[in-house]
Amino acid sequence: MAIAIGTSPAIVSTSDATSVTTASFTRPAAGLLVAMVMVVGSDTNPTVSGGSLTWTRRSQYTDANEVFCEIWTAPVTGSGSMTVTLTTTGSGNAIALKVDAVTGQHASSYVGATNTGTTTTNNATINAYTSTAAASRGFCAAIDMSSAGAVTSTDDESAWTGTVSGFFPVAGMAIRKAANTATSGTGVTFNLDAAGSSAAEWYWAALEIKPASTDASVETTTVAIATSVPDPATSVGSSPVPATVPIATTVPAPAVSAGAGASAGPAAVAVDIPAPSVSTEETEVAAPDTVAVTTTVPTPGVDSTVSLVPATVPATVDLPAPAVQVHADVTLDVIGITVAVPTPTVTVPVLPGDRVARAGQIEWNGTLLGSGTPYSWQELAGWRDCPPIISGNVDQPTGHGSYAGQPYAGERIINWSTLMKAPRAEIAQAVDDLQMATGLAQTEDEGSLVIWDFDLGAPYLVYAHLSDRKPGTINKQARLGLMRGVIQWTCSDPRLYGVIRQSATIARDIETEVLNDGNEASPRVVIRIPGPTVTPQIENPTLDRVIAFNVSVADGEVLEIDVKLGTAVIGATDHVSDLIEGSTSIPDFVLGAGANVLLFTADSGGAAGMDILWRHART
Repeated sequence: MAIAIGTSPAIVSTSDATSVTTASFTRPAAGLLVAMVMVVGSDTNPTVSGGSLTWTRRSQYTDANEVFCEIWTAPVTGSGSMTVTLTTTGSGNAIALKVDAVTGQHASSYVGATNTGTTTTNNATINAYTSTAAASRGFCAAIDMSSAGAVTSTDDESAWTGTVSGFFPVAGMAIRKAANTATSGTGVTFNLDAAGSSAAEWYWAALEIKPASTDASVETTTVAIATSVPDPATSVGSSPVPATVPIATTVPAPAVSAGAGASAGPAAVAVDIPAPSVSTEETEVAAPDTVAVTTTVPTPGVDSTVSLVPATVPATVDLPAPAVQVHADVTLDVIGITVAVPTPTVTVPVLPGDRVARAGQIEWNGTLLGSGTPYSWQELAGWRDCPPIISGNVDQPTGHGSYAGQPYAGERIINWSTLMKAPRAEIAQAVDDLQMATGLAQTEDEGSLVIWDFDLGAPYLVYAHLSDRKPGTINKQARLGLMRGVIQWTCSDPRLYGVIRQSATIARDIETEVLNDGNEASPRVVIRIPGPTVTPQIENPTLDRVIAFNVSVADGEVLEIDVKLGTAVIGATDHVSDLIEGSTSIPDFVLGAGANVLLFTADSGGAAGMDILWRHART
């Protein structure tokens, strides 16, 4: 009998719950129930129950992050309708259960191959197992933790979607092969297709159910054989002994049932191999003995009255060869050496906003946040708000109210909340990266913060210090790859500036209009006057302000005036003290909101004009 799938209940799933129960169905007589279990968030192993049957977990994928893909079986006993319940522990779980009613399984040994695994391939074909029996059927339970929507399969699937703790999306499906696997030893695969095209985070468990066995029988056929036996020759005194009669017969080959086979095994042959005899010849080293020689030297006779001259005694003396050093000029051959020189790396300074490509993105000191990153944009506050106003009013000492003063804006406080989402294997790295990018400033210099909020708007730039960072609570959802955090910045200058720096060249003695496209005076102004120029002067008739310097800028030099910093330098030499009396202070030489008329003059020189760079400003 072949494996078949009978009438089975539909898949059931739920979010933020601990159990789920199938619809009622009729159990198949002498059949097998296969339950595919998918759970995210349970504190302990799930359990399956129902129908007073014995349920056994056959294949399970699980990890420390509370993800469970399991397949359970229960042989059917009794009759009538029943339900099946999946139970978990904890809170905020996403769970799903699919039960298939199977018939035609092996009566006792129905569990075949099992396997589990993971993959990040979006549209994956997984190698689940190699079949262990002909005509078996495959089942699979799978979960995608990167879910961007519904999942599908080219096999027979029952898909579901859910959320963990109400906001972390997951998806999964129970899958079975559409047909039985024809032969044993076949590689069985399942198709897992996640939504979209980005990397997925698949977890799966697979199980093979083997079919019932087929009994084989052999019936032998009675073979009728016609024989002719000759009459024996009989002689007196002898006993007749009939000879053996050879009979040719044909016996039909027996039919062999599926799964049976006969083959001759290899015959073991014992062979005696004599041990090899190895011999070596003796080697004798002979060394000559030292021969002792005895010599006699006669004692010389000495007479005090006779002068003796000793004879010359010839002697052989061994003198060591002296070491001789000779100084000489030697020309060595040129030796060619191959040296691997690494390719030089060219770096370009990152300008504020270089990485911001679309609305919904934030760049903090070169680190990109928001759309397209693990740090999704949830809420932004303090960005478009008016900063706190310092009125500048002075209380009247003897009357109501105050004397009106010039209002000024206080610090701007920006709060941005994020939902960090990353695969569980990468969430720790995402938190580390955020922590590294949002460290405490080491100097008073502020960092650049660029924010692009609306699709039809434009990005703006502020300069700020990080004042708070909270990546979020480290709980069950954090271990699953989901954290809610917030970052806060404090801007000493509350103005929002245009990301693109504007520039213009103003010719000498020609009034030229430049535009500050904002609602606030911009101090982000830099003026460069190349030499040769003597006593340069810049006038803004729009604001009735002028600055002039009693300096001579030589050819090849540049006088650079930074309004925000209040500096004026030629090279490294400060020339603020060379401001001519009656000039506006450098920090006050701002560009007002809207159009500004500028006039550049000089006592002499200045043919190259002056360059001005500025940013639009608003509050």
